[in-house]
Amino acid sequence: MTADASAFTTDFAADFPSDEASWRRAAEAALKGRPLDPVVNAKLVDGVAFEAIRPRAPVRAIAGRPAGARWSALARMDLADIADANAQVLEDLTNGSSGVALVLTPDGLGARKIDALDAALEGVMLDLVTTVVETEPLGGAQAAALVAALVEQRGHAPQDVSVLFGLDLVRDALLAGSAADPASVADALKTLNGLGFSSPVLLLDGRVAHEAGASEAQELAGVLAAAVEHVRTLAAHGLDPKTVLDASAIALAADGDQFATIAKLRAARLLWAALRREFGLADAPLHIHAETSRRMLTLDDSQTNIVRSTIAAFAVGVGGADSVMVLPYSFARGAADGDARRIARNVQSIVLEETNAYRVADPAAGAGAIEALTDALAEKAWGLFQEIEAEGGALAALTSGFWQAKIGETAKARGKLVATRRMPLVGVSEFPKADAAGAPTATSDRSGGGDGGGRSADFAALIEAFGKGESLGVDAGQPVGAPLATARLSEPFERIRHANEAASERPAAFLALVGPIARHAARAGFIRNLLAAGGFATPDGPADASAQQIADAFKASGAALAVICGADPDYQESGAAIAKALKASGATVWLAGRPKDGRDALEAAGVARFVAAGDDAIDILTEATTIASTVASTAKGGAA
Repeated sequence: MTADASAFTTDFAADFPSDEASWRRAAEAALKGRPLDPVVNAKLVDGVAFEAIRPRAPVRAIAGRPAGARWSALARMDLADIADANAQVLEDLTNGSSGVALVLTPDGLGARKIDALDAALEGVMLDLVTTVVETEPLGGAQAAALVAALVEQRGHAPQDVSVLFGLDLVRDALLAGSAADPASVADALKTLNGLGFSSPVLLLDGRVAHEAGASEAQELAGVLAAAVEHVRTLAAHGLDPKTVLDASAIALAADGDQFATIAKLRAARLLWAALRREFGLADAPLHIHAETSRRMLTLDDSQTNIVRSTIAAFAVGVGGADSVMVLPYSFARGAADGDARRIARNVQSIVLEETNAYRVADPAAGAGAIEALTDALAEKAWGLFQEIEAEGGALAALTSGFWQAKIGETAKARGKLVATRRMPLVGVSEFPKADAAGAPTATSDRSGGGDGGGRSADFAALIEAFGKGESLGVDAGQPVGAPLATARLSEPFERIRHANEAASERPAAFLALVGPIARHAARAGFIRNLLAAGGFATPDGPADASAQQIADAFKASGAALAVICGADPDYQESGAAIAKALKASGATVWLAGRPKDGRDALEAAGVARFVAAGDDAIDILTEATTIASTVASTAKGGAA
């Protein structure tokens, strides 16, 4: 029996509003009285506007990764043991990765000599993968020479090997407060070009500023300023703007803000083309390397990072990245195990194979909201770039502290959004998992250090020295300014939670439930979720009980803090009596919400703080911890 296909056909479009005005009325009805504009209109942290509902824009594909060209999905090589690193990279390359991120730092891959690097990359065909070199500050030229020596030892034609060598004067200054000798960078660029390498020698890195709290526009402006700084600085060593810019790639971070990340990569190509025009140069391909954001990763409930990283990987694929590094979900905890690496690898495989985004030249072209955000970011970034240039350029802006201050202001504004939970962190500030806390064991591989010491040699001699077994080190640096301080967004919450959960007696906050469950559940859930983010236990009092029964339950709980949770009408009826009874029992009394009526009476009865959505959660948790620790110290003193 064959069913008539038309019987199963539904005209879904017939039920959809046919014009914007009708759609807005339907959307407002679905929001049950909430205004629509704040839902569909927003601003990035630095004030760049994003309007989600915009008409279709004229299609203007931004030239980037060619249509049909897959981006390189990188495998991160950061295991210290050579045999383990080799086994891991071969597994990654066999199961979906198409490139390698060589982390040649003291706490990364333990390959300081050519034989060790050769062993770590045994079975890896360097002429078939994309290699991105990650180094410690002031170690760029040394690491580039080591990799070039390996290419030479293996007999590859340099022009057949795709290596992002990773040199960046400004990156070193951002991380270490010192910049490498421009002569060594110029020598490296000339030598590698002379040997026949055609892939980028300079990797202008926006990720450091991102990790320090920079906005999308600041990240882009910093990359532009770094490009001009290299043009300006290397000109004294015989390199013209075309040679420098043609030898440059850029690195950007990708976070869970999908549309901002897409727009950032698209804006980067517009800005790069504009920069080349300023130097009188024709447009040319730009390699964009993207890495999932480190600052968005959480230590607690780290599996939630899988979702963040998937969104970020999709965004940079749509945005046009040429190579992508998805960090393992457990990256904030330190070296990742095989399972975390497998998931990071599979995130890219799924994005590549299931979305087919790489098959389209510019998937976001014509999308009104993204096109507008692309242009807004480009305009904002260009203005910031001009401000840096007015300070004398990237290194001068770092020496004066101008750029650090600018990024610091943005980081502070973002920190306020995180603290007030207007920028929620799932698993940390929102819906914290009871057993997800962990010790902060990870250290960033973007710090200074190294086992070399201020060596200075011409680049060709370095390649020869590494070929003969010389050990990897760092060059001498020139002080520039204070380095940027990097941090993850979740750290303030995690710091409080870990301290409380490591305490000999876990702090608790008693929930005084007012009225039946239908009326107290919403605010009790809000307080329970908030305090759990700080590692507090939250024992419930009896529901719909008398003030004295609630006070007696508080005494039995052993808590120092009591939070009254209920509806405003119940607060007017019995809130003051409950607060008075709790205070008489020794409690510091808080109340959930900001009741419009009766506030004076509640304060007179003993309510010390009103806690509501939009308040600074870090401040609340810090005060709650102080209350609990003060009482605990007093109790210990009395027992002694």
